[in-house]
Amino acid sequence: MLQLRGNIAHSGFRLRQILAELHPVVPQIRSITTEYWHFVDIQDGLATAAESVLRRLLHYGPNTPPDNGVGELFIVVPRVGTVSPWSTKATDIAQHCGLQQIKRIERGVAWFINTEDIALSPTDRAQILKTIHDPMTESVLREFSETENLFNTFSPQPLTVVDVMNEGETALIAANQAWGMALSPEEIEYLLQQVSIMQRNPT
Repeated sequence: MLQLRGNIAHSGFRLRQILAELHPVVPQIRSITTEYWHFVDIQDGLATAAESVLRRLLHYGPNTPPDNGVGELFIVVPRVGTVSPWSTKATDIAQHCGLQQIKRIERGVAWFINTEDIALSPTDRAQILKTIHDPMTESVLREFSETENLFNTFSPQPLTVVDVMNEGETALIAANQAWGMALSPEEIEYLLQQVSIMQRNPT
């Protein structure tokens, strides 16, 4: 796998908004920086000329290279086990440019949360994760070595029934936690109503 650093991911204005949102709950944060990273699954390696083409394709956005990241690292990527719409389009463009060795390109955002060496607690990290990613569509990794998991393939799983008809809300809450669906209480209530109307268990 090839890892290519991109340009800045968020404007200074947007980062100040995020910092203002986080500061009341994680007051030790001093600054936030973000940068794009691209992860490329390659079949047989890339020649120098081909890699040069790829680097040009992945050079977009503000023509401002990011500073060296300072602080605790969080890498927000498309949810592991899924293929993002961005990936589908970027991979298609690369292959149409003659880069047939490329099997897939994915993009993530590296977040550097600078606390000037004041440690973050597990509660602090949970608050940060709530702000910087969508658990329905994204995963958060802590090391660049973990990005290999983006290209893991999974065998189809057998159909599973959530026994709401007999166990009620308890079954939905357990499935929500086990499968990482990130359903809100309102969504769980809605699903319970629909099961009551349809009189059959969801799968």
